Amino acid sequence: MMEFLDTSEYSDDGQYRWWYERRWADGPALCWVGLNPSTGDTTGAQRPTLNRVVARAADAGLAAVIVVNLFSWRATKPSDLKSAAVDDDTRASEQAGLTLAAWGAHGSLQGRGRAVADMLDRPVCLGVTSGGQPRHPLYVAAATPLLPYLPGPGTQARR
Repeated sequence: MMEFLDTSEYSDDGQYRWWYERRWADGPALCWVGLNPSTGDTTGAQRPTLNRVVARAADAGLAAVIVVNLFSWRATKPSDLKSAAVDDDTRASEQAGLTLAAWGAHGSLQGRGRAVADMLDRPVCLGVTSGGQPRHPLYVAAATPLLPYLPGPGTQARR
């Protein structure tokens, strides 16, 4: 098992997580853009999606994963995000070696998928949903190739 260091930044009240990083070496990171931060991220519980993304980053020779989200509000259900405040800080993508757009079907909430996609630096994805949103990493095979993710009509991957 690889050793790693987890760091993150939360709002003073703990309701928002601005970013989360898992680092195992010096070097460039994978910026993973998801939908919403979990509320269980400080409990030490298993995190299957994070494990999948860490494995993909390590296989690509990267040294860390930085997790940011379309919404920084910590919630367990996408429906809780309908009235959530938004945050347009995309520095993690600009500084990353690779940016993975992977927020899944609910990226259309408040138009966040399209708004954030336009701000990302050369994003890639694991394919798109029927609605054109980048697929979530837990719901695709680990060997799924990365595709360029270029926002366009309906925000879709360019094949």
